[in-house]
Amino acid sequence: MDQATRYVVGYDLNDTLTQISYFELNNDAPETLVSGGDNERLGIPTLLCKRRKVSQWSFGTEAVRLIRNEGESEVSKILSLAKGEKSITIDGETFEGIDLLILFIRKSLNLLSVYVSVDQIETLVFTVPTLDKAMIGVLERVAAAIPVERERILFQSYSESVYYYMIHQQQELWETESAVFDHDGRTMTCYYMRMNHRTTPVVGIIDEFTFDDVKVPDPDMLTDRDDPDDEESSGDKGKIRDEKEALEAAIDEMDEGLQDVMHGFLMSRPIRSAYLLGNGFDGEWCKKTIRYLCMGRRVFQGKNMYSKGACHYGMDKLKPTELNEKYIFLGKDKLQFNLGMNMNRKDKEEYIALADGGENWFDISTTVEFLLASGHRVELIVTPLDGKEIRKINVSLDGIPGRPDKTTRLKMKISFTSGDTVRIHIEDLGFGEIFPTSNMKWDTEVKIV
Repeated sequence: MDQATRYVVGYDLNDTLTQISYFELNNDAPETLVSGGDNERLGIPTLLCKRRKVSQWSFGTEAVRLIRNEGESEVSKILSLAKGEKSITIDGETFEGIDLLILFIRKSLNLLSVYVSVDQIETLVFTVPTLDKAMIGVLERVAAAIPVERERILFQSYSESVYYYMIHQQQELWETESAVFDHDGRTMTCYYMRMNHRTTPVVGIIDEFTFDDVKVPDPDMLTDRDDPDDEESSGDKGKIRDEKEALEAAIDEMDEGLQDVMHGFLMSRPIRSAYLLGNGFDGEWCKKTIRYLCMGRRVFQGKNMYSKGACHYGMDKLKPTELNEKYIFLGKDKLQFNLGMNMNRKDKEEYIALADGGENWFDISTTVEFLLASGHRVELIVTPLDGKEIRKINVSLDGIPGRPDKTTRLKMKISFTSGDTVRIHIEDLGFGEIFPTSNMKWDTEVKIV
């Protein structure tokens, strides 16, 4: 294995099926890891199992086999266990969810090492269904526990993965509106993507919609539908025929129900392309729905959009292109504004950027030192990316010692607690021996709406 070859790795982490894609820095497209030698089923089941009375853990397809055939203890929904700070007990021993998640991820990265060693990973991007404070906390603990340097690890949500996957397809498929439908067998989520060409750069927006009442056949229904009649064992071919007809009618009703949902959603949305993801669309059961979707649209079906989108995101971070300058994604995890301030440098007023719109709020941590020009306050400038009016934030430095202009050096740290709330920490550094520091500090949080 050539250690000089570098890769971006996209890691799709959820409670059911983990997918890992890898993107060699000099290639044009990412590839996706196949586990268990089954080329028809990409991904790794997000499962662990523990051998009875021994400290031996298996994961993925091997865990499925041991659980099914040997009755070993199953550990499922590992991501939710970790996020909920929950634990489980097996054979009288308690295991924390976060530790089990780290174990699963370490084992899955070992599987990847057949193609990409840890030392070859330039950037590792975790993509998850949603990013909130609890999930970011989980991912931070994961990042601290795996053999990849923290500065090489990025986080993103599925919606952002969709955006980065889409913009690396043919432009005609996404330059106006497109939709991704992901059905996990229980719930269908739609990522509706549109581009606002009235702004510079063009802003990509993804709205998420959830449909809880869309019924799909379970795998057993599709298996029974596709099984040939067993004439020798049946003895009642008429009964079997009636059962199959009833089964076909039930599946056909589900197809029509899905078509009605799609029609209601799309009738006022002029999308050019639709993508179908998830196990809910397996089995070629929704032919009427697909025929409807194909009326004036391009339709695609796949499994690994999120991990591939994460790869494209990581690659664009490493090697930005003209595409990244022309288009920007503004999801709910992104800052919707630029934040900066004016500073005096060499007797000139200069604008200094503190946080850039389009960046993940949880990635931002900026520290600057500057001389207070005058007064007892610091003024920050908020510039919305949607063209709305510029506003200013004034941070009062109550109690700061009175000194002549430009003889108070301040240290300011900017971070965010959410996409619209900035945390500001300021310290008085004084002015050398002339004006020693007062050791005063000011902390404030400001909601930017």
